[in-house]
Amino acid sequence: MARLPGSVAALVLLAGLGACGGTEPLPEPDPDTASRTAEPTTPATSETEIAPFVEVGTAPIGLAADGDAAVWVVLSGDDAVGRIPVGADEPDLTVDVPGTPLRAVAVDGALWVTSFRGEQLLRIDTATGTVTDTLPTGAGPEGVTAGFGSVWFVEQDSGTLVRVDPGSAEVTSRTDIGVGARLPHAGRTAVYVAAFADDRVLRVDPRTLDVRRSAKVCSGPQGMAEAAGQLWVACTFSDEVVSLDPVTLERTSRIPVEGLPDSVVAEGGRLLVVAEEGPRLVSIDPASGEVTDDVLLGEETALYDSANLDLAVAGGEAWVSSFKADRVYRVPLP
Repeated sequence: MARLPGSVAALVLLAGLGACGGTEPLPEPDPDTASRTAEPTTPATSETEIAPFVEVGTAPIGLAADGDAAVWVVLSGDDAVGRIPVGADEPDLTVDVPGTPLRAVAVDGALWVTSFRGEQLLRIDTATGTVTDTLPTGAGPEGVTAGFGSVWFVEQDSGTLVRVDPGSAEVTSRTDIGVGARLPHAGRTAVYVAAFADDRVLRVDPRTLDVRRSAKVCSGPQGMAEAAGQLWVACTFSDEVVSLDPVTLERTSRIPVEGLPDSVVAEGGRLLVVAEEGPRLVSIDPASGEVTDDVLLGEETALYDSANLDLAVAGGEAWVSSFKADRVYRVPLP
């Protein structure tokens, strides 16, 4: 198993450990009245020693599907991103991204990458691998998403949600969301942000930039996705995936997922969740709250917030990054 140099590991650890904000905590929701617990059925587990994978560079974290043509992997330990064509067994293009890159999103022929230590957002032409724009950011740029005609990224240590015009690569707004927020998700009607440091989820109106803050929803909210009329949140430290009303942000259900669930994607009427231990790829029916499949991919131990795993879907496969094993697993989807 490849190990990071101490300096790089420390930098990535900083990316995962945001300082808590100074806002006054809201009351905890009452599980008996504010939520219903969805009891999952016993899943059919498909165990394998090692799932198919692509060897990549050091310490992969973020993944970004470029349509069904390729998947980009962010190599935080190599200060680079790599492109893996669908069907290929190795990256065909690598681009330098200095300063501990973490996350990426691909939209309209461009890959947008956050550089945590470098305090930059980079735009890369996905066809040529040329860096076309570099935007300075505040402290700790982390998660990035695209929606409502814009690119959005979170400055974790500055406590800001930043909106960027993808055509001009200029910042069009900055919204205060509190220090310690991490991952954004552009949904159907709003931009959601997982406020990892204080266990809440934020809803940002893309027209007015008004911010609604939830009560505490779980421990360690991270990846988010919308399905079956709900916002689903992977909760790493409480070993569960919870659903929220997408407008009120009230918790509506809880589904146990052991092994530190990290990322979640809605695909084909189901939820795909990556748990760090293994890692494992868990499928959930969002309508019934049932776990329908649980696939062991590898033999890695959990990260416990020293880094993260990511999930993307392209070419009929689920792609899962493995920070410790320096690889990206590929799982064919039925």
